[in-house]
Amino acid sequence: MLSRLTRDTRRIELISRDVQADLYAQGSVIWAKDTLRNNLENKKPDRLIDVLPIKSPENTENGYHISSTIYDMQGRFNLNSMDKGEMQAQFIRLAHLVMPKVSTSQLLEISGTIADWVSAGKQSSELSEYYRNLPIPYRPSHRPMASVSEMRLVKGMTPEIYAALLPYVTALPTTALLNVQTAPAPVLASLGPTLTLENGRAIELSRKQKPFTSTSMFTSLPILANNQVKATNITVNSDYFLVETTVTMEKQRLVLYTLLERSQKNGKPAVNIIWQSKGSW
Repeated sequence: MLSRLTRDTRRIELISRDVQADLYAQGSVIWAKDTLRNNLENKKPDRLIDVLPIKSPENTENGYHISSTIYDMQGRFNLNSMDKGEMQAQFIRLAHLVMPKVSTSQLLEISGTIADWVSAGKQSSELSEYYRNLPIPYRPSHRPMASVSEMRLVKGMTPEIYAALLPYVTALPTTALLNVQTAPAPVLASLGPTLTLENGRAIELSRKQKPFTSTSMFTSLPILANNQVKATNITVNSDYFLVETTVTMEKQRLVLYTLLERSQKNGKPAVNIIWQSKGSW
């Protein structure tokens, strides 16, 4: 009986810590929302609204250590834009840049199955039959992905390809544009059919020296002179951000991921939570 009471006491203690850690994490999300809101309110001409990533001050409260980082989610290729043919071509270029050994035919198949997955009302009888005949059958959603993890479900996807693409892709509403101020070299290079990874790195270096405060600053780069990069597909300001919050207490840890959307309502900045995902151990 004493042993059982000890275990129950310890279990309650761990649950209590997890609840407390979650409350501290939610408090850090409030910090992130306030930071993004204030950045937009205080924006100045010819200046970046956000200098990302943004790290929170590291705090320790009652033995809990709390830290947060705000990342730009529009610095990645948006899988939900692949209902457009030009975006499928860009996806293939990106995949080639990060996985040069994967065949074009395999990437063409994957781009097609992702396009089918995210396109509303699009029905491929061949793909539907493939998914139905799997050991654990399911149906393609035919709607925008809610999470990048859905990419693992599409026909042709492998764990290796998924892991290679994961740092460079996101799943946002189809209206979200690519932020060229925060996009990494492979994503930047995927914008043009003749751009190379070295070109992408050169663009990264250029923006470190002089940040892109307008899309025209980006498109006027000499390195893009012979490349057809559409200004309508890019931006230098973002609306979607990922907040990664870590709370630790002794050996117990909680990590909270929060996707935020920033917008203007009635002329005032507003920041809302799209989704949250939590893990603890």
